[in-house]
Order: sequence, then structure tokens, then C-alpha cells
Amino acid sequence: MPIYNEFDLIVIDDARIDETCNAYFKWKDLNTYISSNSRRGMNMPDVISEPMACYCLGFLWNKGKEAGDATDPKTGQKIEFKATSRFEGDLSSFGPKTQFDNLYFLRFNLDENLLYIYDLKINSEEFGEIQANQKETIQDQKDQGRRPRISLLTHFVYKYDLLPDIIFDIRKCRIIEDNRQN
Repeated sequence: MPIYNEFDLIVIDDARIDETCNAYFKWKDLNTYISSNSRRGMNMPDVISEPMACYCLGFLWNKGKEAGDATDPKTGQKIEFKATSRFEGDLSSFGPKTQFDNLYFLRFNLDENLLYIYDLKINSEEFGEIQANQKETIQDQKDQGRRPRISLLTHFVYKYDLLPDIIFDIRKCRIIEDNRQN
């Protein structure tokens, strides 16, 4: 398998998504083992979650010096992905310098091998106005050099009763539901 470490923007084609789906099942096996012998499992690796999202959304995966996790080739927007492998819970952190034009939440259902993709339709400036706790906004914490942590499920999916924009079947390596309004 080739190593992708000298690229800037990568198109996730059929061969790359097949590799990514295969890697997901290897990660899942290891995560199951670790979870059965520990209090918690492993985080979902971005080298699995980001290519899956890029494939589904038609984005270019940023592996070079570009800002953001992906770029929308139609608009040039910088995309940030946050993923969780705990379907019923999440806690996402954001670096103090994180900037993006749009944020997507990637919610993995490990029991059914499905990826639910939510377009949160928010940029980093608007996102910074959200309360991180009772006294501070996300931007307040970022300005202090801290990494704010919030639940995207609570602040977006549950709060606005969001349905996934896309559901991706990892075993079949294909989109099984597309609810985008294009």
C-alpha cells in the first residue's frame, strides 16, 4: 500500500476509499480488543474518517500545508471534520488556531459499520460565539491558548434535530442515503 505523506490535496478515488474501508475494519478489530481490556477504546484516526468524508462529499483531502482537513473544489472553502466513534456521545476539541469555512460532524456507528455525516453549516467565527461553559465562549478559550471541548451531538444534532446529510455503508464502501438539497 502506498504511503501518502508527500501530497497537498488528494482526490479520494475508488481505490483509496477501498483502502480506507479496509483500514477501518483493522482499526475496529484493534479497538474492540483494547476496549475489552481497558476502560476506553481508541480515537477514530483522521486517516480513516477524513478520506471517507471527502469521498462522500466530493472534497479534496488536505495532506499538505493547506488550512483545514479538506477543501471544497467547487467553492474553495476550507472544511473542518470532527469525528466520533461513540455513536451516542462525543467530545470534540478545537485547537486555538483552528480556522474553517464549514464544519462537518462525522458520527460512526460501529455496530452497523455506518458513517453518518452532518453538515453543521457554521464557520469558525460563528462557532467561536458558542458557549463553551457558563462563563466563556469557545473563542474566549481559544484566545487563552486553550483547546475548547464541546459535544457536537448536543450543540447541533440534538438541539436542532438534525438528520444526517449522508449515510455511508463502510462494508459496501458506498453511500446508501443522500439527503443533501442539491
